[in-house]
Amino acid sequence: MIVRYKIEESGYRIKRYLIKQGIPDHVFKEIRSGNGQYLVNDQIVDNHFLLKPGDLLEVVMPASDQGENIVSTLGDFEIVYEDSYLLVINKEPNIATIPTKEHFTNSLANYVMSYYKRNGILANIHFVSRLDAPTSGLIMLAKTSYMTTLLQNTVITKKYLLETTNIVEPFEGIIELGIEKDPTSVIKRYTTTEFINSKTVYKTLYQENNHSFIEALLCTGKTHQLRLHFLSKNAPIVGDMLYGEETQDGILHLHSYYLEFIHPVTKEKLIFTTYPTWYKSN
Repeated sequence: MIVRYKIEESGYRIKRYLIKQGIPDHVFKEIRSGNGQYLVNDQIVDNHFLLKPGDLLEVVMPASDQGENIVSTLGDFEIVYEDSYLLVINKEPNIATIPTKEHFTNSLANYVMSYYKRNGILANIHFVSRLDAPTSGLIMLAKTSYMTTLLQNTVITKKYLLETTNIVEPFEGIIELGIEKDPTSVIKRYTTTEFINSKTVYKTLYQENNHSFIEALLCTGKTHQLRLHFLSKNAPIVGDMLYGEETQDGILHLHSYYLEFIHPVTKEKLIFTTYPTWYKSN
């Protein structure tokens, strides 16, 4: 992967300039060991080269390992966006994001690794955030640890669509609660009012058959946050087998539908939206 910068300031040597751009230390070490290089105006230079306005700096980033710990498994998934730096996928429901003991070869990570290898893409698996196995929708992967570092310092707006089993009142508002691990379960969490470590902003989009269809903005990212927040309002999410009841379609009606951020390399504003089958989009 090559990262390009058009220099507009004077007085920076390459390493200092790249540190300012958020390049992590391990990248410099790998390039120094021969796994990558710096070019200025098509000439190979070292990281002490003094940059001047108008220079084109190109950094040949260290090649990522192919993630030998992730088994490559052929599987279908929908790509919403892809470039040299990242991948955005519209995840199907009931697919684990990463390999687990129960899903060692049939997680989304396994399918992505197969896609990389079949297409000769030198990249690894770096999920910027994860979705629970039952949850569907937009999920983003960085192709290198360098991009992971940049995205950690990028404001990313994530919104969800969900359907609740009862009408949620008030129709819009903020839910703030404490979420802790349930000591009686490996998977479950529970909410408390003794402290606050989670926040959700929501609004009802429409109602039908005593159900609320809601847009929720995550201000924090606690495990099972949305499922627990609406459970606290006596309105568990439809199809939540962990905190509610199974439905005929076997799908959790919780979908990551909106993703917005400024690309940390190209500086382009990116917005993606997808809708689940159970939601009536306008």
